[in-house]
Amino acid sequence: MAPSPPPLTARSYLSDAPAVTVVLVVVVLALVVLPLVQLLGDGAGAQHGLEPLLEMAAVLLGLLVVSVSLHALEAHEQARANVLVVGVGVAAACNFLHGVLVHSGPVHMPVGTAHISLWLSSWARLAEVLTLGLMAKRLAAPGAPQAWLAVSGGITLLVVGSAMGPLPGWFAQAAGGVLRQALAAGLVLALAVIAGVLYRRGRRDAQAGTEGESQPRDRLFAWAAMAFVCGEITVGVLGGHSPVGGPLAHGLRVVAYALLYQAVFDAGIRRPFARIQTAESRLRESEGRLSLLGRNLPHSVLFQVVRELDGRVHFVHMGDAIERLNGLRVQEVLDDPGVLYRQILDEDMERLRTAERNSFLSMTSLEAVFRVRRTDGQVRWMHLNSSPRLLDDGRVLWDGVQTDITAHHQAEEAARAKDALMANMLRLVPGGVARLDRDLRVLYVNEQQARWLYKTPQDLLGRLLQDVIPPEVFVRMQPHLDKAFAGETAVFENRIDGPDGMQYRHTTLAPEAVTEQGASAVVVFAYDLTALKRIEQELAHQKAHLARVVNAMPDMVFLKDAEGVYLSVNPVFERFAGRPERDVVGRNDYDLTTPAEAERFRKYDQRAMQAWQPLVYEETLTFAEDGYQGQFETIKTPIRDLHGRVTGVLGVCRDITDRKRAEQEIERLAFYDALTGLPNRRLLLDRLQRSIAACQRTKSLGALLFIDLDNFKDLNDTLGHDMGDRLLSQVAARLVGSVREADTVARFGGDEFVVMLEALAPELQSAATQAETVAEKLLANLNQPFDLDGAQHYSTPSIGITLFGDERLTVDELLKRADLAMYQAKAAGRNTQRFFDPDMQAAVNARSNLEADLRQGLARNELLVHYQPVVDHHARLMGAEALVRWRHPQRGMISPGDFIPLAEQTGLILPL
Repeated sequence: MAPSPPPLTARSYLSDAPAVTVVLVVVVLALVVLPLVQLLGDGAGAQHGLEPLLEMAAVLLGLLVVSVSLHALEAHEQARANVLVVGVGVAAACNFLHGVLVHSGPVHMPVGTAHISLWLSSWARLAEVLTLGLMAKRLAAPGAPQAWLAVSGGITLLVVGSAMGPLPGWFAQAAGGVLRQALAAGLVLALAVIAGVLYRRGRRDAQAGTEGESQPRDRLFAWAAMAFVCGEITVGVLGGHSPVGGPLAHGLRVVAYALLYQAVFDAGIRRPFARIQTAESRLRESEGRLSLLGRNLPHSVLFQVVRELDGRVHFVHMGDAIERLNGLRVQEVLDDPGVLYRQILDEDMERLRTAERNSFLSMTSLEAVFRVRRTDGQVRWMHLNSSPRLLDDGRVLWDGVQTDITAHHQAEEAARAKDALMANMLRLVPGGVARLDRDLRVLYVNEQQARWLYKTPQDLLGRLLQDVIPPEVFVRMQPHLDKAFAGETAVFENRIDGPDGMQYRHTTLAPEAVTEQGASAVVVFAYDLTALKRIEQELAHQKAHLARVVNAMPDMVFLKDAEGVYLSVNPVFERFAGRPERDVVGRNDYDLTTPAEAERFRKYDQRAMQAWQPLVYEETLTFAEDGYQGQFETIKTPIRDLHGRVTGVLGVCRDITDRKRAEQEIERLAFYDALTGLPNRRLLLDRLQRSIAACQRTKSLGALLFIDLDNFKDLNDTLGHDMGDRLLSQVAARLVGSVREADTVARFGGDEFVVMLEALAPELQSAATQAETVAEKLLANLNQPFDLDGAQHYSTPSIGITLFGDERLTVDELLKRADLAMYQAKAAGRNTQRFFDPDMQAAVNARSNLEADLRQGLARNELLVHYQPVVDHHARLMGAEALVRWRHPQRGMISPGDFIPLAEQTGLILPL
C-alpha cells in the first residue's frame, strides 16, 4: 500500500501556491531590472540590456527543470519526468542558441542569423507546447533519464542541423505574413486549452480530496501555460521589439519557467523527501515499539542478524535485555558478534553452527539449545529460535529471540531427581504401606506399618490380616475392604486403642488390577493422624483465643470465601455494616451495600486471591451505623488450603485518616511556602532537575524566570512586614494567574520568585520569544496597583531569563544564570527583563579569578610600591606620592585600574 501523503500545512500550502512563485519572481525581477534600467538609461540601451538577462534567466530555469527531472527521488515519477527532460531540454537549448544569435550585436551578426534565430525560437515554442500537452495527457516516457537526455540532445542537433539549410529562410518568408499570425494564434490557443485542462484536473482532484503529487503539479503547469500564453499575447499586441513588449514578454517566460521548476521540484524532490521523512519517523516508532517489546520480555531478548553475501554474520539489532541475559552491552554485540559466540561452551558450539548452516541452506526456522558462560562466570541455558528471510539484495536476515531457560532446565533436572526419589518413597515413606490379596493375606508391608503393629516386616509377611490386628479394628475395616476389592477406592479414618493410648490413622485402600471379578489385590496407605488430632485440638483453643483478640481490635476484620460470601466479621465491621454478625455471615457485598461499592469490593477480592502476597490499598469508607467517613488502609490476604488452592480472603481495614492528614501537613510544610502557598525552593529544585532531564530526553526547551521585586525593602521599612507579606501574597496570585497550569511558580525566598516554563519550542529563537512574551505579561500584571488595606501600592519587578535544554547544565548553574540576568535587568533601570548573556558569566568568572589572585598576591607580597616625587612650580621637592603596582607571576604587570576597584568592593583595600 502506498504511503499516505504528508499532512497539508500552511508551509506546504504556500510552497504549492503558484501565486507565491509569481510574486517572488516579479519581486526578484523588479529588484534586478530597476537598477539595470537606471544604469542603462531609457530606450534601446535598457531594452538590449534587459532582454538577454531575462532570456538567460529563462534558459537557466529550464536547465534547472531538466536537472531536477533527471534525478527524481521516486522511480514511478521518473517516467513522467523524462518527458520534461526531452521537451524542456530541447526548448532550453533552442532558447539559448536563439538568445546568443539575437543578442550578439548587429556588427557581429552574420547574414541569415535572424532567420536562424526565428527558426530556433519557433522550435523552442513548439517544444514547450508539446511538453505541456504531453504532461496534460499524463503520458510517460519509461526508461533511463540519461537515455532521454541523449534523445533531447539528438533532437536539438537535428534542429540545429536543419537551421544550417534553407528551411530557416523559407520559414522566415512564410512566417512573415498570415502564416506567422496563424502559427502564433495556434500556439496561444493550444497553450490556453492545455492550461484549462490542467487547471480543471487539478481543481477536480482537490475537490475529490485526492491530494497528491498530480494535483499541485497540474495546477502549477496550468499557471505556467497561462504565463506562456500571456507572453505570446504580449508579443502579438505590443510587439517583440518594443521597449515594453520585449522585456515584458521575456519576464512572463521567466515566470512560466519558474512555475515549471516549482512543479518539478515539488513533485520530484520536496514531496518524496517528505514521504521519506515520514517513513523514517514510522520506522523509528516501529523500532521503538520493538525495543519496548524486548524490554518487557523478562527472560528473552529480541535480535536481528544478517548474513552478508561473503558469509560474514553481524547483528543489526539487539535488544537491551542482552545485558541482563548475557552480561554484554548492546554496542559490544553490534560491533563484534564474536563476543556473543565466544560465550557459548565449546561442546555446544558445533551443534549451534550446524543448526545455523541448515537454516541458511533450507531457509527454515532455526531452533537450538546451548549453554553460555556469562561475563560474571555463571553458566546459563539458552533457547534460540529465529526465522530467516531473503532480502532484496540477496542477504539473509534472521528475526529471532533468545530465551534464558535455565530455570526451566533446572526444573526438568529437579523433576528427574524427584522421580528417582519417588522410587525409594515406599521404602522411606513415614506412613504405613501394605499389600493384601483377596484372602486378606499380607503380601508386602513396610517398616513403618510393621512398627505400628509392634512387629517386624518378616513377622507379618504371609499372615492373614485378622490375625495381626485387633478384632474391633478388623470389624471397622471390613466394609472398606469389601468396597476396595469391589474396585473402588476407600478412604476412612481408623482409630486404634494401643498401649500408648488412642492412635488415629488416615487410611486409603486402593484397588489393584481391577477386573469384572473385582480387584486382585488392595494396597493400603496409612499415615498417623495422632499428632494432627492433637494439633487440631490446640488450634481450636487458639482459634477461640484469636477470636477474642480480633474482636478486641480497633481495626475492621472480615473473612470471605472464594465466592465473596462473608464467613466471619468482628464488631468494628458490624458497626461499618450497620448490622450484627449473624446478619452478615452468609451474605455477600451485593446484599449489604450499593452495586457500585459491591463491584469495587469484589474486584479487589479477586485481585487479592490471584496474588501471591497481601494486597494493600487505600480507600474511603463510610460507616452505616453513625455515618463516619474516613481514609482506610485495607490489607487483603488470600487464604489457601493445604493444597495451595485459594479458599477465601482475609481483610483488615485500618483507619489511617489522622495519619494521612499528618502526612499531607508534613508535605505541605516541607515543599510549599507557608505565606504564599507556592512551591518552595526545595520543591522548585526537584522540579527543575526533572524538567532538565525531560528536556534532554524530549529535545525540547524550557525557560527559568528569576523575579525580584524592586524596592521591596522600602515597603517593609515604611509600612511594616504585614503589608510586605500581603504584597507577596498578591504577587504570588498574579504570577500563578499569568502562566499555564503546567508551569511552576515558586517563592525562592524573601521577595524573590521563580517561574519555570516547560515544553517550549525546540528552536532557541522561538523558545526565547515565548519566554519573552510570558515575561512581558508578568511585567504588565505586576505593574498594576496592589490593594494594601484600601491604599494603592505600586511595585515593579526585575526579571532575569535563561533558557535550558540545549546544553547540559546543573540546577545551580541555571539559577546562577537567571540571577545574573535579573541583576542585569536591575542595572538596566529595573522594571524590565533581560536574558542571560554569556559575557556576563565570563565577566563574573574573570572578576572571581582576579579576586582569588589578588588575595594570593597580598599573601605572597607580589604588590610593589613605587614612589613618584611631587614638586612645586619652582621645581622644589615637596614630597612623594606612593603608587602601588602588581607584578603577577603569569600575567605580568596589572594596571591599578583593574584591581583597585575590585579591592574596594571586596574589602581588600585595607590590607592592600
